[in-house]
Amino acid sequence: MVKKVCYLLIWSFLSITFVVTGCGDDEGSEGYKSQLYSNPNLWLCGAGAQPDYCLSNLDATEWLPDGVSTQLVPHTAAEETDFDCFYIYPTVHLEGPIGNVDFPDEGEEITLELDPLMSQAARFNSLCTVYAPLYRQITISTFSSPEADTYLEIAYQDVEEAFKHYMGQYNKGRPFIIMGHSQGTRMTELLLQRILDGDSELRKRFIVGLLIGGGVEVPPGDVIGGSFENIPLCTSNDELGCVIAYRTFAEDYPPPDEPGTMDSACTNPASLTTNEKTVLGGTYFPTSVNNPAFGGPIEEAAENMNIDTPFLLMRNFYTAKCAQNENGLSYLEIGLADTAGDLRENIVPFDDPLFTPNFLGLHVLDYNFVMAELLALVEQKASQM
Repeated sequence: MVKKVCYLLIWSFLSITFVVTGCGDDEGSEGYKSQLYSNPNLWLCGAGAQPDYCLSNLDATEWLPDGVSTQLVPHTAAEETDFDCFYIYPTVHLEGPIGNVDFPDEGEEITLELDPLMSQAARFNSLCTVYAPLYRQITISTFSSPEADTYLEIAYQDVEEAFKHYMGQYNKGRPFIIMGHSQGTRMTELLLQRILDGDSELRKRFIVGLLIGGGVEVPPGDVIGGSFENIPLCTSNDELGCVIAYRTFAEDYPPPDEPGTMDSACTNPASLTTNEKTVLGGTYFPTSVNNPAFGGPIEEAAENMNIDTPFLLMRNFYTAKCAQNENGLSYLEIGLADTAGDLRENIVPFDDPLFTPNFLGLHVLDYNFVMAELLALVEQKASQM
């Protein structure tokens, strides 16, 4: 098993395609029980996971506009929920041979997979019950292999099996959302294609998909077609059965072009109807990560401010707007609000090598910048069910 892990997927690998095969048994049938995913050790959250990592401390320290003061913002998980969130984490394995990473051995400590889980999915436990399975994802070197399709299919079959088990044993007819990031979004994109897109009855319980940092595509200027036949991009806060999809890049650092006739999907969670450049209400940065490669300036800033909570919260500091590069490729552009009297500094240096467009852009922070908007959108959409 590959031991060293981290939280990213290089831009050039995001749009990889592979052969779609059949989805097997009736995925939505009540009572379906997976022999594999009956094991609670294969769940990070939900389904009897011990511990349930989504119930970890998620408190934040808010950095106030005077540039000096801070205040505690506690996080509380909901005691009861009316809907579920099914989440698939991104690529975390940077080393190791070409192929799929094995499940952890019995009793083996899970650490670095928790970086994206805590930053992306766990905070939704204030709204929903989070289910997050482990899966035999591919190593990052596998994306460039001629056998990538085969290995990605193995990873997907795990995700599908976990989803079937969740639907059969835990869903109980409840509304649900599906969440992913990077390789996790490729997995959830396939899940929607193979299971939800052609099932009108199941889609009645589908609130929204958060397919972020992946390769969801639409025809230029359209909101449907490309990746899905019946599931559109979201165009309003109240719309159900739609998808939020985007990839983030910094203002003045647009993405490189990708060949093809389709556009990369972009939905601005802060302004679905007008896509105006909007100040973001709450950006949550992790103050420490298990992978030292991603400590960097955010972790340094938190240390300098003596922050002892897992997250640093910055309200009304960043902006978001769907934009296009010079050849028409869409992306979510992150900028600075530059509000008069705001003495805080940008702790995400857009010119850092990690964030350059030809490497990752702002990929590792796709969820973090717009977390407050994503939470508000999910809550509003769920209220329409």
